[in-house]
Amino acid sequence: MKNPRKLIIRILISTSVILILLIGLFIFVIRKNGITEFDQKKTDYQPTAVKTEKTTPEFDRGKEIFTADCNVCHKRRSTIGNEYIKRTIENVGIDYFKLFLTKQDSLVKSKDIYAIKLKEEFNNAGNSHNFDYSENELNSLIEYLK
Repeated sequence: MKNPRKLIIRILISTSVILILLIGLFIFVIRKNGITEFDQKKTDYQPTAVKTEKTTPEFDRGKEIFTADCNVCHKRRSTIGNEYIKRTIENVGIDYFKLFLTKQDSLVKSKDIYAIKLKEEFNNAGNSHNFDYSENELNSLIEYLK
């Protein structure tokens, strides 16, 4: 290493040449292909739709009942599944659904096929629906579940 100054100058010149070549290559590619990232007039952004729930007094009362009693096992209304509840009510009728909510054990003891199948579907869980609801409370709960 006779002259470290010459070595440093050569390194700087070499680095500058490489940098100039890379910048030239970058400019060439940009001119050839263009920058299309910002050319779109319409953005892909779609705002999230805000779902507003019903706010009838029956709905609110049903929500209170669900939160107080059903929330222990079901946590959220969606864990039951809104479509599942709607189909169930359509299949068995509102009167049977009310009976199921208030007297599930009696239905199972009387060998009701639907109550037994549903209990088996949930691995014969120890909990059951034997709530002491009034007719208005049942209607409010069903309004909320729908």
